[in-house]
Amino acid sequence: MNEPPRKRWGCLQWGIVLGVALLFVSLNIPIFNVTAKIGGQSKAIVNCKMIILCLKQYSKDADSAYPDGKHPELKSANQVFRELFKEEIITVERIFGCPLSKFNPDNDIGRSPNYEKALMPGECHWMLLKNQTEVSHPRTPIVIENSLNASWPPKWDVSKPSESWWSSNANQKKGRSWNGRRIIIGRNDGSVAVEKLREDGTLDWHSPSNLDEHGKSWIDYLTPEQVTKLEYWDIEEK
Repeated sequence: MNEPPRKRWGCLQWGIVLGVALLFVSLNIPIFNVTAKIGGQSKAIVNCKMIILCLKQYSKDADSAYPDGKHPELKSANQVFRELFKEEIITVERIFGCPLSKFNPDNDIGRSPNYEKALMPGECHWMLLKNQTEVSHPRTPIVIENSLNASWPPKWDVSKPSESWWSSNANQKKGRSWNGRRIIIGRNDGSVAVEKLREDGTLDWHSPSNLDEHGKSWIDYLTPEQVTKLEYWDIEEK
């Protein structure tokens, strides 16, 4: 018995299918970008928290000091954080990176005792505030994402708000901020949050997130001389 001839799809049918597929993709791209952004920030927040925990662990055997307090000869955030490897507090580099950042480690740390390959130039995303200790004010912004400058106050690039942070051009720069003028800050009490920058790319150090239970900012407890000495350990670029 002969089967009836099958109808073949013509250009019109294939065009409809292709059009629906393209419409579905276009509608879901913004959703994907938002999901990727939230996921990237969440991973970066976890990394920052782990770094602070490692610093706290180091301070227990260093009279409350962080590595730079014990080793004044160090010259960068990379070198300061490398001391955590030397003390075998951490053996994994990846916490010092950030999703899609230009500055991510290759997970090759070298060998004990010097771990000379840990956090080589271009492998550290985070900066550390100089000359702080475990007993510094709890709201002190101890660990921050790399900024445009290591001097005080830190400033980030917010000049292209329309450019997606996830684009190849945006994330391959030092001192970039997330979309919406936001940056991740880790404080000495172990808290980490995504915080809004001002239009000039700096943070308002008297915003609610910087205030303690007495309504004072951590910076209000410093003398003018101490404020002038505030500075971050800069990252090493390739």
